[in-house]
Amino acid sequence: MGLKVDPAKAPKLALFGWNIGARQLPSPSGMGAIPPGPVVDIISLSDMRQLAEVYFTKIDPCYGFIDRHIFEDRLETRWQSPLSSSSVYDSVLAGVAALGALFSRRSMTITELHLVEAARSILDGHNGSGPPVLELVTGWALRVVYMRMTAAPHATWIASSTLMHLIEAAGLHLESTTSHDTLPLRPATQHDREISRRLVGVAHHLNIWTSFDLGLSRVSFRTGLPLLPSPKPGDYTYEVLNLLPASACLDPENPQTDGDLEPTLTKVLRGTHTQPPSVMAQTNLVLCILRRLRNLNLSITPQVIDEVLALFGRALSHARSMVTDCCPWHQVANVPMQILYVLLEMDTRASLAMLPEAMQTVTLVANTYDTATMKEAYSTARLLVSLHQQRRSEDTKVLAEVLNQAPGGQSGGDTRTVVEPFSPRVEELSWLEGLVAEMPSLQGLELEPWLQLQGDVLGGEGWA
Repeated sequence: MGLKVDPAKAPKLALFGWNIGARQLPSPSGMGAIPPGPVVDIISLSDMRQLAEVYFTKIDPCYGFIDRHIFEDRLETRWQSPLSSSSVYDSVLAGVAALGALFSRRSMTITELHLVEAARSILDGHNGSGPPVLELVTGWALRVVYMRMTAAPHATWIASSTLMHLIEAAGLHLESTTSHDTLPLRPATQHDREISRRLVGVAHHLNIWTSFDLGLSRVSFRTGLPLLPSPKPGDYTYEVLNLLPASACLDPENPQTDGDLEPTLTKVLRGTHTQPPSVMAQTNLVLCILRRLRNLNLSITPQVIDEVLALFGRALSHARSMVTDCCPWHQVANVPMQILYVLLEMDTRASLAMLPEAMQTVTLVANTYDTATMKEAYSTARLLVSLHQQRRSEDTKVLAEVLNQAPGGQSGGDTRTVVEPFSPRVEELSWLEGLVAEMPSLQGLELEPWLQLQGDVLGGEGWA
């Protein structure tokens, strides 16, 4: 879009506002590398319980792939035996606590840094001889979730791809009805199928969208997408994972006719999404479909455009509430930036009317999470709006020059010609009203002020 507006001044091609970025300690102490340590030495039991509560309140309802009862039992057992050596499940404990810390404080803490390093050390240092165990895969899933919200895109893509390979190696994607004849490995142990489906679904969700954002290959299984988990009260993971089929269909390697895009868009727009992270995931998918339609030069109906703008309004409102509630999901930065791009690209009265709200949302995120990533995103948003304004101003000057040079104008310094005030005939006015009715982009245009302006211009006033 920047190249279209002004190739000379357009920002470099990049993923602006992909997440909130890496937070810094309030007072950097120059401590250097952080040595990994046991999770029981990093955080007290009471603090661990508090951060786990934050995780299960804010994150688990939409990324629900951990059995809370098992987690709490393992947590209590671990702190009852603090001198025992670290196990793979410590990566789950540290991962949950790190995400709880991320959703508790807007600034980084030394405790959060130690928790992240503890989980990383366990996961990277694991050398299992057989198929990966569920605890290891869960620890990697938590790591990818944390990275998607804070880390750079390519590092996140590598981690999400690793997670997908671990899932396949563990056989977590296999259902009881799956034929094992052509599979190299069978699952070593039987797992809770509901938890497995949720874990595999969230992993697919993260890998698909990270791959799409970077234009890189995603990891897919021969068994296809996972079955959807069962809905349950207070849990909205089903809403997020229900977007997977439509998301996977947008893979450039999948054959899809142009005519499938608008029905897919309509279906996604009218899906049920009740929680802010779920609505943001829905909006992200809608934005992707809109970009695909734009690249193919395909238009959508005015009714669908109205639904899109209504969803944009909901998403921007949710982004602001999520920032206020200290819920830095990656969409709070990513979706408002994408909405701003699309509103500028639409370039209609309705889309431009929503532009201030989009810019205010980006500003709020940047002011709340004062990271290098958000500073760059905010500066880019302002630059694109400025370039768009400059282009519109130049277009206005061109139109003014056209009118000044038209018969009855004042070009050439000859001001002696007097032209009667412009007064459209009935048939001309009828034709113009019909034109407005047939062109959606002109609907809402008030003709009377416009016609009066033309009278002023042709009468020799205005547009100097």
